[in-house]
Amino acid sequence: MVEGRDSGRLPPLDTLAARLEYLFESIRPTSEEIGEAEAAGRTYTNREIADKINAVAAETGVTISAAYVGELRRGVAQDPRMSHIRALARAFGVHSGYFVDDAAARRITEQIALLSELRRMDVRQVALRQVLTDAGLSPTDTHLVEQMVARLRAVADQAATDPARPTGGGPGRRC
Repeated sequence: MVEGRDSGRLPPLDTLAARLEYLFESIRPTSEEIGEAEAAGRTYTNREIADKINAVAAETGVTISAAYVGELRRGVAQDPRMSHIRALARAFGVHSGYFVDDAAARRITEQIALLSELRRMDVRQVALRQVLTDAGLSPTDTHLVEQMVARLRAVADQAATDPARPTGGGPGRRC
């Protein structure tokens, strides 16, 4: 994960409660789930997660109460059945390994952070950042390249609105 990203700073995910709470903080209900009248971007409630799990109980054989979800979030209940782990993972749309494997938790947390960043930022900028990171650039160098691209876009935009102003480069121009 790129250290320079604000969303790249991973919270301590050393307990089931911390991992579950991270999902509650990071994954939001869709408008189809909550209805368009409700506030977009809000977090799930314990009841909503329990309802999602219970809605597929005929298929999975797993039911759960909102109170138990709350106990898991607070760390009061610490040793759930594996069927509850799988059901929670399914409700949030993550692999069940997230709850039991540190490497899987890191990988999924990084994916959630990237998805959050994609929502917040211009997708092109995120794609550029990923290409630069994959090319082995440090977070500092990646940030510098992003700043240069932003500056070049600003100069190009300004030149487009004021054609009489020189852009500082181009074919045939010598420095």
